[in-house]
Amino acid sequence: MQTRCFVTGAAAALLVAMAAPAVAQQMIAPNATVSGSLDRRDPVSSTGGRFDRWRIDAAAGELIVLRMDSGVIDPLIQIGRTGPGGEFFELATDDDGAGYPNALLQFRAAEGGTYEVRATSYGPESYGGYSLSRSSQAVNSGDGGGVNPIPLDVGGYIDLDDPADVDGRHFEAWRIRLTNQQVIRIRQESDSLDSWVMLGLVAADGAWIGLFHDDDSGGGLNSDFVYQSVADEVFEVRASTYAPGVAGPYRLIVEDVSATSDGGLRPGTITGGWLSDADNNTAGTYTEYRSFYAVAGQTITATLRSSEFDAYLRIGEWSDGAFHEMWSDDDSGGGDTGFDAQSTFVAPFTGLYTAALTSFGEGETGLFSFEVLAD
Repeated sequence: MQTRCFVTGAAAALLVAMAAPAVAQQMIAPNATVSGSLDRRDPVSSTGGRFDRWRIDAAAGELIVLRMDSGVIDPLIQIGRTGPGGEFFELATDDDGAGYPNALLQFRAAEGGTYEVRATSYGPESYGGYSLSRSSQAVNSGDGGGVNPIPLDVGGYIDLDDPADVDGRHFEAWRIRLTNQQVIRIRQESDSLDSWVMLGLVAADGAWIGLFHDDDSGGGLNSDFVYQSVADEVFEVRASTYAPGVAGPYRLIVEDVSATSDGGLRPGTITGGWLSDADNNTAGTYTEYRSFYAVAGQTITATLRSSEFDAYLRIGEWSDGAFHEMWSDDDSGGGDTGFDAQSTFVAPFTGLYTAALTSFGEGETGLFSFEVLAD
């Protein structure tokens, strides 16, 4: 229940009673956080829980992201419009979009104006404090390709009206701009659907170029992976499901985890990519470069894996505008095909190392993953 102010006197009491609905619907400004508490004096929502009323003003087409957190109740957010007679018309709702029990609702305003937000609980007889925050920064790329800043933390709902990929998985897409060598972590969470998160590029003709994906690395139904960019480019993150024809809520988090100012991968992370004829061509083989940070004396194990080409790994130092090789390997990593490359060495200095990721044979291309571990 929101805090209310009272004045004394019969006239003042009448004034308060007449003004109560306005006071009870306090405004939430853009990029602001408010707090409240639900108790037995609050009205009852459609879920049976008590609720507080809040207001937001939104522009037509604006994407509103609302997050409700509490350590004592199971938060639920409703957003809608209030008719002339005071009737509430719900337009969207969320229960566990921020991960149980917290709510994260994504809503795009079809028209400009004032909307009512109801902060409530999933079930009845649930009382206690909460915080409610609003942001307007996330832009779903499905509406025309808007680019989001990082960090990105949004909630959504995958349904059968969303676009589907070639495998029949429905998805919602979010675009981010990365700089060369920037390292990001992408995580998709859900309690009700098996998350499948993808990272890729969208070509000029609209074709999807998948670079990396993950299913369960985040534990349970959650997806989680780290990726190091190889170009100054706009990438697309797709929140999807492992199986086609499945719907449900999710939370998507994209954050910058670059270990150093120059963006070296931290040991213990995995990055992915696609070796193609657009990469650096050296004597007929194509090469992508990844940097990673190591401390002198650490035992480093670097592994290049691919089921589509014979992996060849070269590790060294980038200086004076050129790559200087220190170690190399062809097939020591084994793998499903027996062609994975792996190199283990003791780091001679603290700083940034460079891995040249390429193929043993000329003209080979395909998807790969690169992992750096440190003892």
